[in-house]
Amino acid sequence: MYRLGITLFFIILTLSSLRAQDSLRLLDTDSLTYRQYLDGDFRNLIETSRKARQEGISFYYLNYRTAIAYYALKNYAKAADFYKKTLSETPDDPTLKESLYYAYLLSGQKEYAAILARTMAPHTQAIVEYTPSVMDHISLSGGYMTNDNKPDLLSNTGFDSLNQYQDMIFSALDIGFKLSARAKLKLGYQLYSTRFQGTADALLSRDKQLAQHQLMAALEFFTPGNVTWGFAGGYYNIEKNDVGKSNNYSLTAFLNKRFTYTVPEIAVAYSNFGGINQYQAKGSLTYYPLGNLDFYGISSAAVIYNPDSWTTEQYIFSQHFGVKLFGPLWLDANASLGNHLNYISERSFLVYDTYDAIKALAGLSLSWYLKKMTLSTGYQWQQKEGYAFSPTNYTTYKYNNHLINIALSWNF
Repeated sequence: MYRLGITLFFIILTLSSLRAQDSLRLLDTDSLTYRQYLDGDFRNLIETSRKARQEGISFYYLNYRTAIAYYALKNYAKAADFYKKTLSETPDDPTLKESLYYAYLLSGQKEYAAILARTMAPHTQAIVEYTPSVMDHISLSGGYMTNDNKPDLLSNTGFDSLNQYQDMIFSALDIGFKLSARAKLKLGYQLYSTRFQGTADALLSRDKQLAQHQLMAALEFFTPGNVTWGFAGGYYNIEKNDVGKSNNYSLTAFLNKRFTYTVPEIAVAYSNFGGINQYQAKGSLTYYPLGNLDFYGISSAAVIYNPDSWTTEQYIFSQHFGVKLFGPLWLDANASLGNHLNYISERSFLVYDTYDAIKALAGLSLSWYLKKMTLSTGYQWQQKEGYAFSPTNYTTYKYNNHLINIALSWNF
């Protein structure tokens, strides 16, 4: 009995000692991070916070100061994580909500910024300039494409017939609606007008404008677990080069999850362009290595399976980078390789259902952001593949497209 009492005494003494050490470490961490916060020593504050969390130390003011430190260093994605932890303990703090709102917005999480803004008091909404609206955005864009696919190419092919798709004018209108705090509907219309020339026996046999009308819709849902999922589709009325029109459609399903610095997404699609069943799978990764929008990238790969076509499989690899130049001006660059014929991208709002296959493309665009308005202009180069033919054979050839476009968007 005596030994048992001694054992219990030492256990209690040990536990008391450990608790005392934990209390001292907590006090030391609190004191050190407070001093680093007052001195504006944010990098060392973050390092102190990291070491404390490795030792199992976490408390309200540590998370708060860590969030402020990340925000001051413009790592808004990480700041949002710690502001969320802090807000969970004081959910009605208007200052914390405002800080988290800006951290969301500046790290590219605008959907969650809007969801948070709906919970703010009216005076806080006024401070962040949030106005509830059924409308999400309106975007109007258009441009012109020229190329070197001209009639004099016929003499270089050695064939007597040639179908050539030449200059094109295009325009688009997108309208977005907020169905609820976690659901959006996006509608779009696009018009393309392409000049077509058909040559037979070195004589011009057809010369006409081919029109293509496209209607698109996408329904998106956002979950509390930072998951986005939804469906999209499009209807395409395509004028043929000989006679009549074809009516086609596409269906897409997508799913992604936002992590602190990355957004992986998968999408599957079906279409019947050209009267052929086509199935597509695409994976992409969006990443924000700095934790903000000053620099970001999107890498993606897709495969298209055409079981009833002479080309059964197509592969596309794409890369996109965006960087803030200065002030409200951003530069975006993109490149893509592979057979893009009937490739479905941007959740059915960009479809390469072109008359000739695009084999490669690259482009640059400048965007100017001013409060709720965005003005963009860009250039894109495309390498396309056409073909010449005779009664017994055919051959392919390459030509270049050059696109200039401009877009104006208004976000509500």
